[in-house]
Amino acid sequence: MLTYPSKFTVRFNQDFMTLDTLAWTGGNMKRAILISVIMLFLLVPINAQAQGAPIGVEVDCDQSTININVHPEQNEPVSVTCTVTNTGSFSQDVTIESEVEGNDFSLSLSEDSFDKMAAGDEETFVATFAASPRIAVISEDFTITARVTNWGMEPVMVPWGQMNSTGEIGGTVNSMPYSRMDLEVSNPSTRNIEVSEEATIQFTIFNDGNRIDNLEVEVVNQQEIEDAGFKFVSDPFFRATVNPGSSSDQGNIVLEAPSSASSEISVQVELRAYSKLDTSAEASEVSIRVVVAPSSGGGGSIGLNDFDTMDQDSIAMIGMAGGGLIGLIFLLVIISRLTKKAGKQKIAAKEAKRQAKADRKASKRNKKSKIVEEEIEDDFDFDDLDDFDDDFDFDDL
Repeated sequence: MLTYPSKFTVRFNQDFMTLDTLAWTGGNMKRAILISVIMLFLLVPINAQAQGAPIGVEVDCDQSTININVHPEQNEPVSVTCTVTNTGSFSQDVTIESEVEGNDFSLSLSEDSFDKMAAGDEETFVATFAASPRIAVISEDFTITARVTNWGMEPVMVPWGQMNSTGEIGGTVNSMPYSRMDLEVSNPSTRNIEVSEEATIQFTIFNDGNRIDNLEVEVVNQQEIEDAGFKFVSDPFFRATVNPGSSSDQGNIVLEAPSSASSEISVQVELRAYSKLDTSAEASEVSIRVVVAPSSGGGGSIGLNDFDTMDQDSIAMIGMAGGGLIGLIFLLVIISRLTKKAGKQKIAAKEAKRQAKADRKASKRNKKSKIVEEEIEDDFDFDDLDDFDDDFDFDDL
């Protein structure tokens, strides 16, 4: 037989379960509150300690990336201002240290320590970076460190993590690339040519910068030269990629002179070398003079103003030619005088020979007894050779 609980029994069980549930829930709440209180007591000292650290220091600088110009004519140190701050609650002694990785840069500090810095005080110092001129394009890291070495006037309780409190700043120091070149002409003297001849200008470019550079050479006054009648047999420009500290392959600029010239033609060939990577870099320039002699019958002459533009070799050649001409004229004068003197002596000798011959003939006529002998002698008289010599004087040749 089934028995069903009465309404009272059901109600009683429900009330009992409600009370039991309330009792269990209230216990958990008490535990949660207790844990919260304990955590609060544990956390409050830690936060208070963090907010009011008895020892601390910070350092900062205006720049963390330092770029140094190492161009030989523009190389200068770079200085930045740095600040050290006492972030602790007590007076502190602070030292400043610096370090650069590598040996290509130097770093110096205007101050290396600060004594008795009050809490919250700031001090400034200057950090100066330097590099030797012409060094390659490189980068190195640096570090500036502020370290607390002493604090307070009386013993204080210092948390273990703050015993060697430091602050530091790091960065990078770089040597900047620069372009520099030197245009070198193998023979800078004047080119003296005839009409329709060619003049060749040979050159190289030396890369005096600190990086691989794209260098070019151009004829600055190309239009002026062409207007004077010249033609460019080669290209009027030259390009080369050159390593630092090296020279390019040889370049050539070839000019052809005009086909005719009624008078002397003179032009200055102005060459300029420059960098394609750095258009602000100073160019290297060279000027070569080319002179074309006038055509035959041109009647060219050298004026006084031309000597101002001639090189030493040309002036020396003109001097040698002039000296040789004067010597030749002097020699001809001497030869002429000697020839005239010899001619007079020959004439006198001829007259003496003729007179002697006449005397001999007179003597022959007086010696009739020797007619045959005289005739033979007359037919083959060696004195007649003198007459032959008089008629055909080899000196007259």
